[in-house]
Amino acid sequence: MTKRKKIAVIGVGLLGGSLALALKKKKGLEIVGWNHRASSRKKASRILKVMPTFEKAVENADVIVLCSHSSTILPMLKQLKGLMHPQTLIMDVSSIKGRIVEAAQSIKGLEQHFVPCHPMAGKEKSGAEFADALLYQNRYIFITPLRKNPATLVRKAVQFWKSLGAKPVLMNANTHDKNVALTSHLPHLLASAFVQLYGTQEKRSKQIKMAVGSGFKDFTRIAASNPSMWSDILEMNSREVLSYLSQYRRQLSLLEKNLKKGKRSFWRSFFEKGRTLREKL
Repeated sequence: MTKRKKIAVIGVGLLGGSLALALKKKKGLEIVGWNHRASSRKKASRILKVMPTFEKAVENADVIVLCSHSSTILPMLKQLKGLMHPQTLIMDVSSIKGRIVEAAQSIKGLEQHFVPCHPMAGKEKSGAEFADALLYQNRYIFITPLRKNPATLVRKAVQFWKSLGAKPVLMNANTHDKNVALTSHLPHLLASAFVQLYGTQEKRSKQIKMAVGSGFKDFTRIAASNPSMWSDILEMNSREVLSYLSQYRRQLSLLEKNLKKGKRSFWRSFFEKGRTLREKL
């Protein structure tokens, strides 16, 4: 009888739960999970078999996917040393890659197991109850290998994501962090700041709530994201976010100047440019 391939999902929230649901559609797999909090383990148990300890979850696992918050990845990688067999593939789904790659490269032997990954998939809702088996379908997965990762190990990671219908892309870790600072991290920061500005005004006038339309809701949707997760991300990628925040501030200054001037020609050009760029996405 052929031994089933064991996959351990550590951190069964939105991303981990969605991964488990996608994997459950495939044959010949034993899928187990583990969460740090008892309440999260209870929710996760509705999706997959939850192990009582981290050690039991990763024991004899062929693939380990770390789906917990960015700040937990490095401690877990250190904890895994000595718990994996020689062929174990380890991946993460953290939104930060530079600091994780740099630190992981200093852990002896880890390059034979760990391939850093980041799926460009998610929702503003968090938790296993929002898991979606199709979350990774046609989504880019950025893979940022360690310097000494064997090519065969990286290919295993690529094939893993391809088998779930995702689109893996190899990328330098620092390039990755710079890119997502603009396309993901800064927008989350701005959405939260904007909705807090609204909150201040709502205290002064309850009628303002009646003026909230679909545009406001679309713009601020991601402000409903997990605060703990985003605190980690902003702290770990602060340098790149600061760079784009500075550029964005200059744009706001330009808008402020033109609001004072009241030049219609500027606004026509401004909105035309914005629309053109948005339609190309």
